[in-house]
Order: sequence, then structure tokens, then C-alpha cells
Amino acid sequence: MASGDTLLAFFPPDNEPPASNYATLDTRNNHPVLDFDAVTAETALFTGILPRNYAGGGITVYIHAALSGAIAGTLGWLMAFERLSDMTMDMDADSFAADQAVTAATVPGTSGVILVLSAAVSNGANMDSIAAGEAFRLRIKRDVANDTAAGDAELIAVELKET
Repeated sequence: MASGDTLLAFFPPDNEPPASNYATLDTRNNHPVLDFDAVTAETALFTGILPRNYAGGGITVYIHAALSGAIAGTLGWLMAFERLSDMTMDMDADSFAADQAVTAATVPGTSGVILVLSAAVSNGANMDSIAAGEAFRLRIKRDVANDTAAGDAELIAVELKET
């Protein structure tokens, strides 16, 4: 696999919502979206397997989103990886690595215009040491403490690319 190749993509129906404070499945013009509140740090969880041809570098996470009505302010996200490793992971307890910030960026001046934000996550502890062929979860939360856009953020897709 070459640097910059897409490893995985996640979409709103792939969400495995937590028991509380979860992003809600919705549609916008027949496009499935996950709605994230502007005040409560709502969460979406996605499970995947890191492809076996993953070369072991870092991963850049791209979050494709729009705003339900906001045309001013900023939008930011937090994300964290959780390794679901063979013979060591207890599924009865979460073990996510530390949150990685996707820096808040100015929202488009038109509601519904897609904004793609990204952050590079280095291999190792920041990725919870996920190796090729291992299962993992990715947690996405709206960074309500550091963004300023009013109303819901609508997640459209998440893409993981090898750095």
C-alpha cells in the first residue's frame, strides 16, 4: 500500500452508538447523516479492521460534514482509536487512546456545503498501537468546548488514509 492510499471509509449507517450521548441518524436531501449537537459532546463509534497491506505508518483521518443551519463560526472534532487485540482486549471495558483534536475550522457561508477536516494521527500510542489485520474502534465526537457553530453538525463520512 502506498502512502496516501485510502485504508477504510465509514458512513452514518455504520455507527454503533454508545448507550448515551450518541449522534443521531438523520437524512438531509436523502443523504444519511449523523447529527452532533452543538452543546452536548455526542459520540459515534465505528468498528473496522486495519487492512493487512497497511504499511505501519500514521493515519490521516478525514471527517466530511456539513452544518444543519450554521453559516458562521467554527467546527471541530475529537477522535480516538481503540485497539481490539487478540487475546488481550476485554470487551467489557473501553480502552481508547487519548483524544486527538481535529482543529476547528471556519464553516462554509452556506448551510449544507460540505466541509472536510483532517488530522494526522501518528503510529503507536496515538493509534492505540493498532497493527495491520487487527480490529479497532474509532470514536468521533464533536469538540463542543472548542467550536462555535450553532446547531447540529452533520457527519457524512469518515475516511482513513495511510500517511
